[in-house]
Amino acid sequence: MPAAQAGISWLVLSVQRLSARARLDQSPESLAHARAEAAAGDESWEQWLAEYERGQALIVALELSMEFTQNERAPLTGSIGGCFVEVDSHRPQVEQQVAELAAGEFVAMGGNLAAGDLPIEVDELGLMYVHVDLDHEICHHLTRAS
Repeated sequence: MPAAQAGISWLVLSVQRLSARARLDQSPESLAHARAEAAAGDESWEQWLAEYERGQALIVALELSMEFTQNERAPLTGSIGGCFVEVDSHRPQVEQQVAELAAGEFVAMGGNLAAGDLPIEVDELGLMYVHVDLDHEICHHLTRAS
């Protein structure tokens, strides 16, 4: 029986921090997936691959963490690979791209929590600030681009 039906009032899980660490994704599977999508006629994948081959885009993997103010609740973590970001000499532009990619994943992670009867405001997750950390290899590519 769900807690709400049993008369127990739950406090909504309060998110303390959303963070995403981006690193270069050099897995052959990520590039192969992109090539397969482009070969199947997906124009957006074709464009990403063309930019990647010109050195104007990077393939990154994200390590995600959702921390809660409730001390007894362990952080929720996840990862996603094969994400393309545009190379830009302005690091905050790249961080913004990573934050946007991560926001969608946090909404999905929150949806999984909500489906498991954990009270969380899923709609708000996509609007929250995401702390972004770019690894040194990505920063090196951005420095070369300037």
